[in-house]
Amino acid sequence: MTRVIDLLVTGGDVVSASSTARLDVGVDNGKIAFLASPGALEVEARRVIDATGQFVIPGGVDAHVHFGFPLSSETMSQSAAAGSRAAAFGGTTTFIDFARQSDDGSLLAAIDKKRDDLKVDKPSIDYALHAMITGLSTLDVLDEIPEAIADGVSSFKMFTTFTSTGGPGVGDLYSDDGRIWGVMTRAARHNGIVMVHCEDDSLIAHNIHCLYKEGREQASHVAEARTAVAEEAAIRRMLLLSRRTNCPLYVCHITSRYGMEAVFEAQGARVPAFGEVLHHNLSHTEEKYALPEGPLFHTYPGLKSLDDQRALWEGVIDDVVASVSSDDFTFPRDVKLAGTTVDTVSAGHNGIETRMGVFFSSSVALRKMSINRYVGLTSEGPAKVFGLFPRKGLIAPGSDADIVLIDPHADHLIEQGGLHSDCDYSVWDGWHCTGYPTTTILGGNVLVENGMWTGQEGRGAFVPSGLPGEP
Repeated sequence: MTRVIDLLVTGGDVVSASSTARLDVGVDNGKIAFLASPGALEVEARRVIDATGQFVIPGGVDAHVHFGFPLSSETMSQSAAAGSRAAAFGGTTTFIDFARQSDDGSLLAAIDKKRDDLKVDKPSIDYALHAMITGLSTLDVLDEIPEAIADGVSSFKMFTTFTSTGGPGVGDLYSDDGRIWGVMTRAARHNGIVMVHCEDDSLIAHNIHCLYKEGREQASHVAEARTAVAEEAAIRRMLLLSRRTNCPLYVCHITSRYGMEAVFEAQGARVPAFGEVLHHNLSHTEEKYALPEGPLFHTYPGLKSLDDQRALWEGVIDDVVASVSSDDFTFPRDVKLAGTTVDTVSAGHNGIETRMGVFFSSSVALRKMSINRYVGLTSEGPAKVFGLFPRKGLIAPGSDADIVLIDPHADHLIEQGGLHSDCDYSVWDGWHCTGYPTTTILGGNVLVENGMWTGQEGRGAFVPSGLPGEP
């Protein structure tokens, strides 16, 4: 008797972080039902997608986005509805957003509120959550960590910069080392992971004071305020805390050679450290700040030199980095350009839609990095680090049928008018890509096919995180 399934993807090369093979992919009831040699199984599919000449990869996992995040009382970053639709067009099927706890507020209440907000937004792709612990958090927050992990939020973000006395208007995010030590200690006991935005606030404050004294406080000098040394100093402190607590550390958006070297050395010493870079920093350097609209290119910790960018690529190719993320934090052009000094230049950029395509073009097509490493960095790696694997990040029987087709020969021009996020600018406007996602499937449902939206909006669901794993 011929088996009937919902979907058959045939003719493409199915890719994981460790293998590539020409296989048929059978999908039924939202899950991968089987992988088989082409034509080996007699099945009848309600729908067939011909992937000939394309890579068939796990749906992208973007481990770092900020949807519905307030920059001020009047300005909010784009919604998860808009951001997730853009994500699907770019080949991402799962995003991880942040529930923000502030000062003496409840961690669990912040998580519940964010989950409620996302239910109202109705994202079109699946999502998980990090908990952001900020400011003068109390010991009560530590007591809430075990329950948060049990409820599927196993990662906790903290900041070594952004006090309420200065910065880009995102409030008092800074936590001192004692509070970070406390969170790491508690997270380690319950199989959690701590992620840290690493910049030394005191070094940055000194640099800013010097720039003002010299009359060079314009936003074009922001790279001289938020330096590689400031990043390295904070990373090395956090690596020490990670080593002594045995708490896994995820170093967010590394931007410098010094920072990458610190993580590389720690990994050699068996510190449980994972590195992240953004396709933004892999694409742009500090020279962009000199442009008339240079602040459009800024996202914290900021752009660095060409030498720093080369080091980021070394870390990407040589397995130091576990994830390439977007850090999507989207505001309108006029808001981005409103900050004109080194201490008011606005955070964020419009990146979730371009992440997969830009990174494929610059890594696999241009630098001849393996497609397997690409999958490891854009999908399997982040899924493992944050305990979503093998439900996410893998095309294998039993995994969610989140599938993306990439045409490696596509000549794709990114144009602002052709993007789908709730934003009126892109720092990739006019960017030519060799290779680009063409089709995005979530849970067996085709959302985007050949660059056109064909699926149901608002079908995304919460995915609980679990035990951090080794990429």
